[in-house]
Amino acid sequence: RPCHICKASQVGARIEIDRVPIQPEVKANFGDRALELALSGGEDYELLFTGSTEVIDKVKKAASCLVTIIGEIIADKTGKITLVDKKGKPFNLGKPGWEHFAPR
Repeated sequence: RPCHICKASQVGARIEIDRVPIQPEVKANFGDRALELALSGGEDYELLFTGSTEVIDKVKKAASCLVTIIGEIIADKTGKITLVDKKGKPFNLGKPGWEHFAPR
């Protein structure tokens, strides 16, 4: 059974949903569903990485594309990922995505 990287690393993540980059065309075509699709669609990929402030600054300088900080790794041995809005209030996405290895 696959294990999420946060759970395997015994840390959590706090993701600020308003910082997640969404292309203007996606917003125009999908409106209010754009965020849900960006967070749970599964067939569109962005590179996601973690690093110290120093590492992120180096990557930003070296990258030939936009680097956006969307959250932080936090102390949480359960591996919980928390989505929050711009006021810091929890955001519930429901049951997102697709589990490729789930029994059908």
